[in-house]
Amino acid sequence: MDFGRGNISGLMEFLDSSLTSYHAVQNVKDTLLREGFTELSEKETWTLERGGKYFVTRNDSAVMAFRLPDGIDNDKINGYHIYAAHSDSPAFKLKEFPEIEKEGTYVGINIEKYGGAILSTWFDRPLTIAGRVCVDDTENEQIASYPIKLKDNICMIPSLAVHMNRGSGKNANNDAALSVQNEMLPIVCMTGDAVMTSDAVMTGDAVMTGEDRGKGMLKRMLAKALGDNTGRKYGSDDILSYDLFVENSEKSVLAGSSDEFIMAPRYDDLACVYAGLVSITSAAPQNYIDVLAVFDNEEVGSCTRQGADSTFLRDTLQNIADGLGVSANICRTWQADSFLVSADNAHACHPNYIGKADLTNKPYLNKGIVLKYHGSQKYATDAYSAAYVKKLCSQNDIPVQTYANNSDIAGGSTLGNLVMAQASMAAADIGLPQLAMHSAYETAGVKDIEYMIQFAKAFFVL
Repeated sequence: MDFGRGNISGLMEFLDSSLTSYHAVQNVKDTLLREGFTELSEKETWTLERGGKYFVTRNDSAVMAFRLPDGIDNDKINGYHIYAAHSDSPAFKLKEFPEIEKEGTYVGINIEKYGGAILSTWFDRPLTIAGRVCVDDTENEQIASYPIKLKDNICMIPSLAVHMNRGSGKNANNDAALSVQNEMLPIVCMTGDAVMTSDAVMTGDAVMTGEDRGKGMLKRMLAKALGDNTGRKYGSDDILSYDLFVENSEKSVLAGSSDEFIMAPRYDDLACVYAGLVSITSAAPQNYIDVLAVFDNEEVGSCTRQGADSTFLRDTLQNIADGLGVSANICRTWQADSFLVSADNAHACHPNYIGKADLTNKPYLNKGIVLKYHGSQKYATDAYSAAYVKKLCSQNDIPVQTYANNSDIAGGSTLGNLVMAQASMAAADIGLPQLAMHSAYETAGVKDIEYMIQFAKAFFVL
């Protein structure tokens, strides 16, 4: 993947190819390796060099990248500068044994909701199936994990026609509860004589028969795709398990009369991941150890071993100190002088729903990064950390806006406070302003990614 064609085109390519957290982390890894970072393992002890660039992953979907200052001794290092974001977005997760035959004609996929998606935005879109598969690698006597994606537009969720949706209390154009289990199941193919000849789900040169298109169909497609990707022959029985999601396969586009908008899937929060990635690969630290922390599972509470509420960051900071031969008491002084930026997107003021915004803290697209406040501390920002962010923005001519919830509307949470429960330090929650958060296709401003990259670079070079 080439990120050298400008930040907005690089962002769009990153969003399009990062269909799941597994693909996002693989893209981050590829970029880090290309930029001279060394991959480490949590299963080994680390020996680190001054000026070194390193990264470590956990469970294929979270990554910590860090850079060490060059030319100074350990006693001159002040602490850590940590930029945190998350790799996951709302989607639909496939269940085990997912194939469901309907009316002897269609094959649907059994799914459940992952995160707080705006369900209605997933209707009538071209969708794909992507994630990772775990296979029995008998040659190396281990379980191997691979990111995987089936063809674009492999499934869809058709909406019910307005003519059939006029019942009492249930109207296509009124608010109505949707049943994920009954109304949101994607259709992946047809069965029997209704099948047209196509390469879409072919095995060799033969179209799958009606029998092939029932139970076990998904594993057969996965095995074929895995063989195409790896050059090795896999059968359905080699696939032990999977983490698969139904994802929007539409590509990012620029929009508006002057291309001032970007419309894309997964903008929350992969745009912040991209800004951190560009910055840590291009901005060398002076007196702090720079850390890019990309967690998974923020959309479902972060309570996993690769989430923000895990020990991943704490373990990584301790492993860095150990790798530099620093004692525990010095490590504690480093943490006391450290700063965490939790980068997760913010609600821009919606022009058609102005009353949903706060009275005086209304961010807008293309007007700068957003500093987020919450009276009940769902965001980590306080007076000190806000002052820190504002000063850094002022020194680098970066526009900064503020966000607070409308006091009558409960807002969301993010990963800042969860991270601090594991490794306490001064912290602020920031983000990129956007509209349609958690839609299958979100809207944001093209200038704001540039502002976030400027901010992250300024933060990392201190």
